Amino acid sequence: MTNNIFTRSKFNPILKPDKKIPWETTMVYNPAAIYENKKYHLFYRAIGGAWVSKIGYAVSDDGENFIKDKHPALEPELEIEKNGIEDPRIVKIGNTFYMSYTAYDGNTARLCLAFSRDMKKWTRQGEVFPSWDARKAQSFIVSWDKAQNNKTAKKHWNKAGGIFSEKINNKYWMIFGDRNLWLASSLNKKIWQPYYKPFLKPRPDFFDSVHIEMGPPPIKTRKGWLVLYHGIDKKRVYRLGCLLLDLKNVNNILYRSKKAIFEPEKPYEISGLVDILPGGFEKMEQMDEAELQKYITKAKNSHVMPSVIFCTGAILKNNTLRIYYGAGDDVICTATANINDILNSK
Repeated sequence: MTNNIFTRSKFNPILKPDKKIPWETTMVYNPAAIYENKKYHLFYRAIGGAWVSKIGYAVSDDGENFIKDKHPALEPELEIEKNGIEDPRIVKIGNTFYMSYTAYDGNTARLCLAFSRDMKKWTRQGEVFPSWDARKAQSFIVSWDKAQNNKTAKKHWNKAGGIFSEKINNKYWMIFGDRNLWLASSLNKKIWQPYYKPFLKPRPDFFDSVHIEMGPPPIKTRKGWLVLYHGIDKKRVYRLGCLLLDLKNVNNILYRSKKAIFEPEKPYEISGLVDILPGGFEKMEQMDEAELQKYITKAKNSHVMPSVIFCTGAILKNNTLRIYYGAGDDVICTATANINDILNSK
């Protein structure tokens, strides 16, 4: 089911939770990544004892050995962020860096945007789609075991936005979403117009049969825009798939991978505590350590614990594509592949 294209770093996991840093004692995962000024920069999701997500920052000279900042790069401030800010993606357009992230209020996820000139001071733009209607968009967010029930959709739910790094046909573009993927465009990177018709849907009997979610921002290659996305099947395995889009028309899908190009295999990718378990963080934070371990064991034995690689950062340097991903919703890892092997995969 999988083309084994990527080679994992021998240093994996490259980032782990730090018991000495209160806001990231429990989990670090799902990092945004960018290469700038001859350094690799990661903005990652971190969770501490309060079970509220913040965005951390780490920097590296070689892409594998990182130094963390002890202070969050971004932390919850707004009411819609009160239960955390999650899963950043980052892109540079002109001289400005744009970070998309998910604001979570304990009930609904909302895609938000911030910008910076130096990646140190970030200015929030707020919600990307304040009038989004998930039901109109043929989307729904429900408990996993009711994944085909469209009656309990959360109306304003939207997340996972990857922005293209340049204008196409005089517009800025974004692919976003989970369950399905959608397109959005903008003339100024401030006001975004979503297109309600799904751009991409799950496929029966493939690795992405139940659920899909956007990966890192699209990557420009000589053959087209490479889009990495997550595909989830009935066994709750998160794998990485890819699309190739026309360089001049992002609506034109030139290719969609029939097989996944990366999947969880290593112990650190299949042993973490994944936050989509029934009850989520609200349930976990009420447990002591013994209760939590019992809960994890029961989830694994009853086959409801997902296996997860979740890639929200990718850097193309020369012909090498380096991805950064959350493994098991617990640690951060990296892997590399030759870009031509991906573009020529079947």
